[in-house]
Amino acid sequence: MTRRIAPLLAAAVFAALVAAPQAEARAKVCAAPTKLTFKRAPGASAGKLRWHRARGVARGTRYRVYRNRDVIGQTRRNWMKVRVSVGVRYRFTVRLVSPRGRLRACRAGIRKLVAYNTPSTPGNFAVTGARGAAAHLEWSRSRRGDAAVKSYRVLRGGVTYKQITGTSIDVPISNDRTYQFAVAAVDVHGKLSRPTKPVTVDSGHIPPPAPANVIAGDVTDTGMILSWSPSVPARGRVTGYRVYRDGKVLRGVQGISTRITGLAAGSSHVWTVAAVDSSGWLSPQSAPANISTAPPIPSTGSAQAFVLASTDKSFADFRAHYRQVGVVYPTYFDCSADAQLTGRDDPFITSWSKARGVKVLPRFNCQRTTVLNRILNDGTLRTRWLDQLVALVQQNGYDGLNLDFEAGLASDRAAYTSFFTELASRLHAQGKLLSVAVSAKTADVANHPRSSFFDYNALAQQADWVFVMTWGIHWTTSGPGSLDDINWMRAVMDYIDTIPGHERFVIGTALYGFDWANGGGSSNPATPYEYSDIQALIDRVGATPRYDDATGSMTFSYRDGSDSHDVWYANASTTHLRMQEARNHGLGIGFWRLGSEDQSMWDDALLAAP
Repeated sequence: MTRRIAPLLAAAVFAALVAAPQAEARAKVCAAPTKLTFKRAPGASAGKLRWHRARGVARGTRYRVYRNRDVIGQTRRNWMKVRVSVGVRYRFTVRLVSPRGRLRACRAGIRKLVAYNTPSTPGNFAVTGARGAAAHLEWSRSRRGDAAVKSYRVLRGGVTYKQITGTSIDVPISNDRTYQFAVAAVDVHGKLSRPTKPVTVDSGHIPPPAPANVIAGDVTDTGMILSWSPSVPARGRVTGYRVYRDGKVLRGVQGISTRITGLAAGSSHVWTVAAVDSSGWLSPQSAPANISTAPPIPSTGSAQAFVLASTDKSFADFRAHYRQVGVVYPTYFDCSADAQLTGRDDPFITSWSKARGVKVLPRFNCQRTTVLNRILNDGTLRTRWLDQLVALVQQNGYDGLNLDFEAGLASDRAAYTSFFTELASRLHAQGKLLSVAVSAKTADVANHPRSSFFDYNALAQQADWVFVMTWGIHWTTSGPGSLDDINWMRAVMDYIDTIPGHERFVIGTALYGFDWANGGGSSNPATPYEYSDIQALIDRVGATPRYDDATGSMTFSYRDGSDSHDVWYANASTTHLRMQEARNHGLGIGFWRLGSEDQSMWDDALLAAP
C-alpha cells in the first residue's frame, strides 16, 4: 500500500511545482485594474468611471465594463462614460479582455450611490432696511445642481415666510423684537440647498454709518490700494467691509484698505464701500469714488518678435518684456490645402499690444508650395487674397501685416514680387505697414529650393521691413550642427549690405535648439527643444555644454541607451553675438519666437530701451 501511495504523492508534488509558476504568470498577465472612481457633474445624465491600469497588462488588452450585471461597453482606454439615474445605487465592475478576446477572471469593482446634487447656498446674504418697518434681505444667486434654480425660500425664525424668484425681499418686522433670517435655493424639482447662515436682526437696531473718504494710493496701470475711513456705529461693532466696483460686490475685507489687481490699464471704475456689523447689518454705501488706473508704460524698444497666439506662455513672455519690443508678429493666420485664408484675431493680444505702443503686424503664413502657386497665378484667387489681407488689417485695427509665404517655387519669383508690390501699394495708401519674412541667402542664385523665390532687391523697395530668417543651415532631417552658424550669418549680412535699402532688413534669430539622434538624417529627424527644455535635458543626462568657437553656438553630446545624441542650441551669449553683428551692419534685430528663451538675454544692453 505504501509503495502505491509514494508515486502518487510524488506526482502530486511535481504537478504543484509545475502549476505554481504557471499560476504566477497568469496572475501577472491578468492583473486587475485599481483605484476605480466614478464622478458625475451636476445636471449630467452620465458620469465617468475611471481606473488605473495594472502593471504587466499585455498590449492590446481591453476592459469590459459592467453596470450591475449588464455589459455597457468595452474599451482600451482607462475610462468609460456611463449613464446613470439619480438616487440609484450601482455596482460598477471592470474586467480584462485579452488581446485575443478572451474574458479574464480578474476584475475590480465599486459600489456607488448616485446622489442628487442640490443648488449651492446663496451667497453674500445680508440684511438692510428701515428700522422697525421692514427688513430688506438681499443675496447672490445660487449655482445650479442637478436641476436649474427655480426660486428662493425665505426663512424667518426657521419657518418659511415666502418663496420668490428674485434675490431680494422686504420682510415686515415689528419694533423691539429679535428675528432670525436665512435663505435657501429651491430647484425645479423642489430640492433645497443648504440655507445661509442665519442673520439675527434686532428691530430696534441702527445700521452702521457709511464709510467715508474712499481714496486710491499706489496706482499703477493694473491696480491700486483702495482705502477708506472706518465706520463707527452708534452701538455694537463693525466686523468687516464690503467693497463694490461699478455697483457690484468685489470682495469683503476686515481692514480699512485692500489691494486691487488685474485691472485694465487706463480704465476707470466707480468704487464704493459699505460696513457690515456683528449682527450682519449692512451700512449704506459710501460716496462713490471715480478712480482710473494709470495708462500703460509705452514701449520704447526696437526689437521685432513673433508671438505664438496659440500658447499663453509665448504671450506671457512678451508681456514681461514688451518695453524692449517695437514690433510684434502674432501668429494669427494661415492658408488651408484648398487655398482658403484661415485663422482669426485675438483681440486681447492685439489691444494689449497697441495700448503699449507696440506695432501689431500679424503673421499671414503659408508654406504650401502648390497653394502658393495657385494664389500667385490664379487671377481670381490672387485678387481675393489681396482683398482679404487688406480688409483684415482694417477691420482689426492692425498697424499692418507680416507676409510669411515660404516654400515658393523659384519660377514663381516674379509673380510673388508682383503680388507683394500690389499689397504694399494698397496698405501704404491706407497708412499701414508691410513686413515680409524671407529665407536667408548669401547670394542671389537661380533655382535654389527656398531662397530664389525671394527677390531681395525688389522686396526691399516695397517693404517697411524685410525679416530675414537667418537660421536653418542645419534642419530637422539634416546631420547635426549649428542652426545658424555665425560665419554663414556674417556672409548673409555681407550680401544684404549690397542691397539698396538694406537698412530695412531685420536679422531674425532663432531662440531654440535641435537634438539629433544617431547622426540625424531623414531616418533620425531631430527633436526641437526650447531653451528651458534643453536645460532640463542637461540636468537629466548630466551633460556638459560647451561653446563652439567655429560656429558661435552652444552644443553638447550624450547617450541614451544605445543611442548617441548631439544637441545644438542658442543661449544669451550666442544671441548677443548675433545681435552685435546685426548692429555692426546697421540692421534690425528680430526673434523667432518668444516663450521659453534664455531669459537673461533680456538683460543685454543691445536690447535696452533708449
